[in-house]
Amino acid sequence: MKKDLIFPASAIILLLLFATFQVNAQFNRFGGGLVFNSPMDIITDAASDDRDFEVGNPGFQLRGVYEIEKKFFIIPSLTFQIPKSKTFTDGSKRTTIFGSFDIDATYAIATEKQLLFYALLGGNVTNIYNSWKTDDPGLENNYRAAPGVAIGTGIEMIIENDINAYAQVKYVLSKYQQLVITLGVHYYFEGRRYRTW
Repeated sequence: MKKDLIFPASAIILLLLFATFQVNAQFNRFGGGLVFNSPMDIITDAASDDRDFEVGNPGFQLRGVYEIEKKFFIIPSLTFQIPKSKTFTDGSKRTTIFGSFDIDATYAIATEKQLLFYALLGGNVTNIYNSWKTDDPGLENNYRAAPGVAIGTGIEMIIENDINAYAQVKYVLSKYQQLVITLGVHYYFEGRRYRTW
């Protein structure tokens, strides 16, 4: 599949998944945690050489869980990385701000009392803003956004009362391909319906 078709295809898949299930869903928990991304390589438009880009690990994520049914969830999330600066040998300095917006569809593939294991497929938009301090007129501030699709897996564990912990790993297929590991907690703001999965 061509890269420019990945995002439209994933959007169609998600719409079909929505149409398959009855709309008796509820938004029942939210949370967040730490995110760790693998480095990416970006060729600066006006530069003559490859200028490597490393995200400002760790990052921070906010997310909610929209429960369609007991095994099927939609998880929208926002991720922000700590801005990171790098000074190059020619004296120029680049500060990079990195963030992403994701909507993941997850399906529980196994449960065991307090544990839930799931697979996920989702859409991703990666946003990168580069700010330059340099005398080189060819290096200008720039913003880039790239859509993509994500595949992965995760685990959610009931801790106590209305709190769950989660760990997730996924790979984002896009112009800026990356491995993303997330660790965090969810809070049930209307109370948990079940004490086990």
